[in-house]
Amino acid sequence: MRLTRRTVLRSGSAVGLGAIAGCVSPPVPESADSLPTPSLGPDEAPVVVQSFEDFTCGYCKQFALEIRPRIEREYIEPGQVRFERYDYPFLDEEWSWKAASAARAVQAEHGSAMFFEYADRLYKTDVGFSVELFGTLAETVGADPEAVKKAAREEQYRSRVEVDKKLGDERDVTKTPTIFVNGERPESPRYRHLAPAIDRLL
Repeated sequence: MRLTRRTVLRSGSAVGLGAIAGCVSPPVPESADSLPTPSLGPDEAPVVVQSFEDFTCGYCKQFALEIRPRIEREYIEPGQVRFERYDYPFLDEEWSWKAASAARAVQAEHGSAMFFEYADRLYKTDVGFSVELFGTLAETVGADPEAVKKAAREEQYRSRVEVDKKLGDERDVTKTPTIFVNGERPESPRYRHLAPAIDRLL
């Protein structure tokens, strides 16, 4: 049965936008759980594409740097698709989680658009992850490097990331990237399978 966009959003966006603390240094949200799902595109888009990813996953890197940009050009920018990214850290018990917390720290400071810019830089790196690298990349997007390093080191956003991980488990995600188009899973994350799945709903 095809799920409606309302059903997808209700099941996929478990948390709402909360307040950001402004009197601590480095800054950190009052509740990590208050961060919304990073997204691109209008809320009212008729199609919602949801992607479950792990920053240490090579296939996620290919999806983020090669396939998502095509979706942005063809569907998100014209307002036909809303893209939502969910964390599904499972490949590396340490760095999958720390990288996710680093990216969420950037989101907390600057919002979804900067989250995706930072996420792309994480995917583009050809060296092993480290807390120092997370801080260096944060500087390149104008985020607070010390806040990002602290978030990664202490996994300050682990509880928020766990919300995404649990949602993925409930939806039988076993590998990354796993994509849903209005709640239905296309044959693969390849563009040749995603585009027809989107087109059928427009």
